Amino acid sequence: MSRIFALATITFLEGIRNRSAFGILLFSLFILGLNITVAGFFMRDIGKVCSDMNLSAISFAGLLLVLFVGINLIAKDIDKKTIHLVLSKPISRVEYIWGKYIGILFFIISSLVFLIIISAGVMLSLNIVYNNYFGQFSWLNFFIACFFILVKLSVLGAVAIFFSSITTSSFVTLIFSICTYIAGVSIEEVIFYLRSHLAEGDLTTSIALQKTINIITYVVPNFSVFDFKIEAAYGLAIGWHRIGISLGYGLAYSALLLIFSSIIFQRREFH
Repeated sequence: MSRIFALATITFLEGIRNRSAFGILLFSLFILGLNITVAGFFMRDIGKVCSDMNLSAISFAGLLLVLFVGINLIAKDIDKKTIHLVLSKPISRVEYIWGKYIGILFFIISSLVFLIIISAGVMLSLNIVYNNYFGQFSWLNFFIACFFILVKLSVLGAVAIFFSSITTSSFVTLIFSICTYIAGVSIEEVIFYLRSHLAEGDLTTSIALQKTINIITYVVPNFSVFDFKIEAAYGLAIGWHRIGISLGYGLAYSALLLIFSSIIFQRREFH
């Protein structure tokens, strides 16, 4: 366990030193600052608009951090052949996979906590200035939405680790991770359409297609279950059962991917 956390610490420090991370965080801060300027144009729905913009900025920044920093943290060891030096130390391949993932997760958590603090400050300032126009905005729901952005990114990080354990190219890992994210975001809408009455009239092969989609739902992560932006903006009640199911789904999916990654990485040969 100590070797895992030692590797996680090294991975975390590498992520902090990455210049791309600073660029992504500065861009996110610009978007959050822009929110103050834009808020005045939406006098009736300031709470909803500000909540959507802040959560979208945090989610987008986290997505970029995972795809362009997190993937590089594991792929560069393989690309630069330093993986041989790492594995020559008293550390197993399973410990390497888990250490890298935990390090990436620490890096994502620290980055998002920084952005969430800035975002909360922006929301608090706007709430004071436009108190009568914040409607049913809920701080509790806002922080729940932020937490599940982190859960979503932890799943995406596990996806990136999984593809990194299979491929030898960071570019291929990036492409597969992006495709998985796009599929995971849209899969719920596709299923809803196929199960609607309209689909029965438009698609002659709807039954076979629905079976295929149902199989895909068990393979592709459903990122829609981690989206709480609407509840945060309108102050809608969030059931604890939904929170538990979404959290359990994210933890189980990430654990399964890491287990499969460890098995594949153990049998992989490096030249």
